[in-house]
Amino acid sequence: MRFVVALLFCLLAPCGWAQDAVCEPADAVRAENRDGSVLTVQTECASPEVRRYVATLACDGGRVCDQREVTQEVGYTSMGHANLIDVDGDGMHEVEIRGMCGAGPNCEGEVYRIDPATRTLQHFFSGGYYELQVIEGWLVEAGRSSCCSWEFHLWKLDAPRPLPMDYDTMDLMVQVDAGGDDDGNVTDVRCTFTRQSGDNRVVVAPPSPALEAICEHYGEPYDLTSPDTTPGAP
Repeated sequence: MRFVVALLFCLLAPCGWAQDAVCEPADAVRAENRDGSVLTVQTECASPEVRRYVATLACDGGRVCDQREVTQEVGYTSMGHANLIDVDGDGMHEVEIRGMCGAGPNCEGEVYRIDPATRTLQHFFSGGYYELQVIEGWLVEAGRSSCCSWEFHLWKLDAPRPLPMDYDTMDLMVQVDAGGDDDGNVTDVRCTFTRQSGDNRVVVAPPSPALEAICEHYGEPYDLTSPDTTPGAP
C-alpha cells in the first residue's frame, strides 16, 4: 500500500494549501496505562515551519522513564497530528503520529510503543493507512488502494522481526476488489490473501475465520481466491 499512498500524496494531495500552513501548539494528550504508568504527547512549535511532538512515559512516582521527540515539516505535513491509541486493547497505550494525507482516506502514520522490558518507547510501526487494528494477534493495516479496491497488510505480532514493522516486512497481504454496474452498485467482490515468495506473491488460505472476515469489507458476498495446490507450488 505504500506505493499507493505515495501516489495519492504526490498526485492528489492539496499541496498548495500546505504552503500557507504554520505550526500551532496543542494541549498535551494524557492516558494512564494499566500498569500505572502515564503516557503523554504534546505538540510544540520549534518554529512556524517545524512541528515537534514530545512523548513522555512517566513511571512510578512520576519518574520519567523515557522521552522521545519527533519533528515534522509543516509545509509537507499540514494535517499532521499526534494522539494516544490502544491498538490492541491491552490497556497499554501507544503514541500515534499522523503525517501527510492524500485526497483519499490514507495518511502516513508512525506508532511508538512501550517496551515493557526496558520501559522505553520503541518505534513500533511505520506505514500509510486509513485504519490500524489488531485481529487475533495480527496487526492489520487497512487502506484504500483505488476507487474500488482496498488493501490490507498483516504482521504476526509474536514473530521475531526488526522494528519498526513496515511494508517491506509484512507477512500477508489481502486485496479486496469490488466490481460494479453503471449505477454504482457493487455486483461482485474478489478477496485474495497472498504472501511473498522470492520475487513473487503467492495465493494462500486465510489463517483464520476472523482474518477471512476482512473479505466482508464491502458488506457483500465475496469470492475467495483459492491457493495454488499444484505439486511443487510455493
